[in-house]
Amino acid sequence: MEICSHKNKYIYIIKYFFIKYIKILVVLLVIIVFSIISSIYWKSYKKYDLQKSAQIFEEISSQLETTSKLSFLSDKKNINNIDNIYVVLLNIKLAKIAVEKNDILGAEKILLKTLEIVKLADLKNLINIRLARVQLALNKIDKSFHTLTKVHSKEWNTIVENIRGDLFLKQGDIINARNAYFKGLESSNAKMLQTILKMKINNLPN
Repeated sequence: MEICSHKNKYIYIIKYFFIKYIKILVVLLVIIVFSIISSIYWKSYKKYDLQKSAQIFEEISSQLETTSKLSFLSDKKNINNIDNIYVVLLNIKLAKIAVEKNDILGAEKILLKTLEIVKLADLKNLINIRLARVQLALNKIDKSFHTLTKVHSKEWNTIVENIRGDLFLKQGDIINARNAYFKGLESSNAKMLQTILKMKINNLPN
């Protein structure tokens, strides 16, 4: 009898718990189910988004190889709203084409816009390097110096010092230009860059 009494007591407690907290349990269940469905949908959406971006990237890249105009990009307005590596790589390519067409200001705008969406540190360094060169070509000396300070990797030291030397030379500061070239030379393992830096040092006025 005592065992049955305890059993009935436990059953009563369980029933009481469910009756009292049924609304909370239902809400929790709905939240859990919604979270699972949302997670599945989000993963599926991101996969589709990346596939779509890759397709657009390949399509535009192939067109860039065969056309001399960039106006066709107006039909791809949605591409700049997709924040991923394909957009970044495409913009880097567009900036390169702009430079080749002597549209230096256009290249600067593209690179600045790309910096707003890029996430990978290595790509940020690459874009800042290219931006500094473009700003040097535009005679934006102070901005170029500032851009170089945003390159946070020792692997880029040689190129950074090479550009910094060019900036000092543009200002007529031969001493600091020479120092920058020497710093670049000391940190370089690439023979081509070493040759370029040595030529620049040798061509500096005494």
